[in-house]
Amino acid sequence: MDNKKPDIHYIRNEIINAFRPIEQLFKIMDTSSVEIYGELTRSSAEVGNTLCQNFRQKVDAILKDQGQGDQNG
Repeated sequence: MDNKKPDIHYIRNEIINAFRPIEQLFKIMDTSSVEIYGELTRSSAEVGNTLCQNFRQKVDAILKDQGQGDQNG
């Protein structure tokens, strides 16, 4: 029986690529003019950027654990 294990790097890249448009939106919001769009846009962008960073770290941690589990048996 062929037990194909998923390629962790491929899975990570697919998740990050699917998430990238949201991340880019927050980056654009962060560069928006406070005078035109207000402080709320900038504040939301700051929160969004932090959430994006946390998401990436969590994905990496989960996939790292998954990869180590595959190596251990």
